[in-house]
Amino acid sequence: MGINSGDVGVAAPGSAADGFGYVGVWVADASDCANIGTARAKNFAVITTSTFRDGLSAAYGNFGPLTGGKGTLKAGGANGQRSISIAQTTADALTIDGKDYVRCVP
Repeated sequence: MGINSGDVGVAAPGSAADGFGYVGVWVADASDCANIGTARAKNFAVITTSTFRDGLSAAYGNFGPLTGGKGTLKAGGANGQRSISIAQTTADALTIDGKDYVRCVP
């Protein structure tokens, strides 16, 4: 698949819109960026303004901007409804449900 296809291709460039800095491809360890889109991918999140994926299936929603660098994404999909807490401390650092992630850059 690779970083330039599917939801990864949509998310990878990120977003310059105010409050939408969380849009992107995120990993717990920067060395895992090379595995995004492959079966070896682990500890990752692909986030657009309407999808959140941290495994094989995406969850869908209509995600708004962060307020004060924090927010909750409410999403649903094949695995049911979920609320995902996110906090962005810098342009390339995001906390998802209490776990730290770094941005993958295409």
